[in-house]
Amino acid sequence: MSDTQIIVALLLAVIPGVLAYRLGAALYQ
Repeated sequence: MSDTQIIVALLLAVIPGVLAYRLGAALYQ
């Protein structure tokens, strides 16, 4: 894999988790 593919894969893995965390934090305040 090239560095670009690794970065894209990491972003695709992290972004949904960050969105879910922010949504959960907003709902459970």
